[in-house]
Amino acid sequence: MSSTVALPAARRLGTIFERVASLVPTGRPDRDWPTRAGRYRLGDPSGSIAVCALTSNALLRDLAGLPGVAIAGGVYTPNLGIERIVKALVANPRIRTLFVCGKDSPVFQPGQALTALAANGLDDDGTIRGADGLLAALPVESRSAVEAFRAQVGVVAAIGVTDAATIAAQIAAVPQLAPVAPHRFVDAEPSFVELRPGGHRQPLEYDHRGFLVISVDPGSIVVRHYLADRRPAHVMRGRSAEPILLGLLREGLVSQLSHAGYLGSELSKAETALRLGMTYEQDQPLRQ
Repeated sequence: MSSTVALPAARRLGTIFERVASLVPTGRPDRDWPTRAGRYRLGDPSGSIAVCALTSNALLRDLAGLPGVAIAGGVYTPNLGIERIVKALVANPRIRTLFVCGKDSPVFQPGQALTALAANGLDDDGTIRGADGLLAALPVESRSAVEAFRAQVGVVAAIGVTDAATIAAQIAAVPQLAPVAPHRFVDAEPSFVELRPGGHRQPLEYDHRGFLVISVDPGSIVVRHYLADRRPAHVMRGRSAEPILLGLLREGLVSQLSHAGYLGSELSKAETALRLGMTYEQDQPLRQ
């Protein structure tokens, strides 16, 4: 779409608010739409345009206040994120256009995946045909919702456009379309088996590869490795928990999963202390 369309006079459509709930597949939008939890802003309840600003969350407030925009949200991944978009929009027969703008993730490319989904649909295994990013697949049971989405919603791509005024001008040129007939499908919440937290962690002295002592020096996290007989062996320094833990695993200094989980927790505490100027002592709560 052209970015030279005249920007209409700005007008607010009332208070923009954020809602948290779970998708109910009714045939008409109401005060409970959308009810699935997410980072989005609601705008004109009679609008026919939904806006996906991809990873540009700072745009959401302004975009949701534009005339004709019913909702503005973002997305980071082309699997669960796109599935939620599809089911939410199909649940509102007023939504006829999805305007995709903002900065796309260079790895997952959900914006490109959305345009590919609208144009090509799904393969037999749920993969989005023509999608370039990682994890571009939806559950096969979402196929009916995807086909309803493709029939109801047209996708307008302005991927990479992050200027709010330019986006507003392009949205102003999108026609408001009449609602479609309500769709009849069931969108049940995913079913998970509930697991209890907790378990048994083996005493660290049982790790035949030794034990690790974590401290925070000015400017770095320090991990000292001692052998099982308490002889000093290795030292590792860094500023972030994840690369330190990955380095310890790479060197084979951890033999127990429970020990690795413990180290991840302690290294995260050490990183927090380093960044916030707090006092870190291993196995103790952080303090100022």
